[in-house]
Amino acid sequence: MSRLALALVLLFVALWLARVLRQLAEGVFGRPVLRRPAPRVADVVRDPVCGAWFDRRFAVTGRRGAATVEVCSDDCRRKLEAT
Repeated sequence: MSRLALALVLLFVALWLARVLRQLAEGVFGRPVLRRPAPRVADVVRDPVCGAWFDRRFAVTGRRGAATVEVCSDDCRRKLEAT
């Protein structure tokens, strides 16, 4: 039991020391160290046929009269072009 307690204390000290060293490095370099880049915010649009929200990068284009319309799937494209 005492070995487990000692291991937990050592783990806590090691994590605390790593945090302190990271904060010191951020102070010296003036920018975050070892941080992941922020995720790219997607250009999200609403499908005019089914109302679903989808990422514009994955859009399927359909025609409504002379206009080109972006929809979420081939099913919605077929429904769009049928009307």
